[in-house]
Amino acid sequence: MTYLLVALLCLAAGFGVAWWRLAPERRALEGLRRRSHVLYEVAEGDLDNVAHELEAIAESEPGDATVFLALAALDRRRGRVERAKAIHRTVLASAELPPESRVAALVGLGRDLLAQGNEQAAVGALSRAISLAPRSVATLESLARALEQAGAWERAAAAWERHEKLVEGRRRRESRIGRGHAIAGQAMVALADGDERKARKLIERAVELAPDSGHVWYVKARVEATLGIKVAALESWQRAWEQAPGGAHLIVPEAWGWASDEGAQEDMVERMVASLRIAREPTLVVALAERVARQHPDQAAAALERVGPASASAVLTLVRLRLARGQRDQAREAAMIDLGSPTVICRRCAGAMRRFGFRCSNCGAWDSAVALGDRAAVGADPDPRSAVDLSA
Repeated sequence: MTYLLVALLCLAAGFGVAWWRLAPERRALEGLRRRSHVLYEVAEGDLDNVAHELEAIAESEPGDATVFLALAALDRRRGRVERAKAIHRTVLASAELPPESRVAALVGLGRDLLAQGNEQAAVGALSRAISLAPRSVATLESLARALEQAGAWERAAAAWERHEKLVEGRRRRESRIGRGHAIAGQAMVALADGDERKARKLIERAVELAPDSGHVWYVKARVEATLGIKVAALESWQRAWEQAPGGAHLIVPEAWGWASDEGAQEDMVERMVASLRIAREPTLVVALAERVARQHPDQAAAALERVGPASASAVLTLVRLRLARGQRDQAREAAMIDLGSPTVICRRCAGAMRRFGFRCSNCGAWDSAVALGDRAAVGADPDPRSAVDLSA
């Protein structure tokens, strides 16, 4: 009996020792399992559960900076920027932080500050990051964007140029476009300083780098308009609203005001009509139709009818045009145009959502659906000369 008891005690002790020695391995396996689950939930877009899992992992593994960096990035995406910033600063306070984690924390902090509109502080954090990792593509891109928002156009152009040398394919093309935007910003600064020759030289280079950018063509139009080169300015205004139709409610009135000052309204109307024939973006059609309605009412009406099913403001403009011309029956028909269902997007991440969905399948946010309406010209026209009386 004594031997049996001793044997059982030895067996129990063996199991205890084995359990104690295997505990770290079990914890590692459990940590790996939880991380795999987090990756799955990220792929599914269930950000709330991802945050819960990351918080649990951070509590059990407080020395793993990677987990805290992931949690901070997730918090910023969920709109909790202040908490993300606090996490990044806590990570950076660690004296034993590996260099790659320090760079990641500085980049994260820079993006937090950028999200809060603190461009100068963001540039400082990102500059420190790039000094530690001068060939980091993601860091360079974040720094370039921060410099753009801070209005440091020359430094932004230099950052995009460095970025362009480190990437290939589509990303290199995006770098060139970014550099074009930054150089266009430099052109605007030169124009404000009265250095018109420098402004024109810069904007020509910007067009070479980003020939399909509405922003670049808008700046070129302003430069050419200031220099008094009418034909080039007319072409640039047209390219600007065609390449950036979403901003037509701002570009078209400014172009019209310039044409009024320069006595170039007839030439401007011709270009507007040419764009109106091919335009498919409701915002652009409405902006142009309001300007050409007096001289070309039929073409304005045809364009408005074309985009009417996708735009309430286009329908309203068409009804006003019909009424101004005394076409009451046609105005009534226009008012009965069946508008299509609005595009529904998530307020948090701007991802497309099902029309009657209550939860975003992209970021997991609940009750975040908003209808994306077309952007028509809003508010009073800043220049009364740019308004066209539809009743004329």
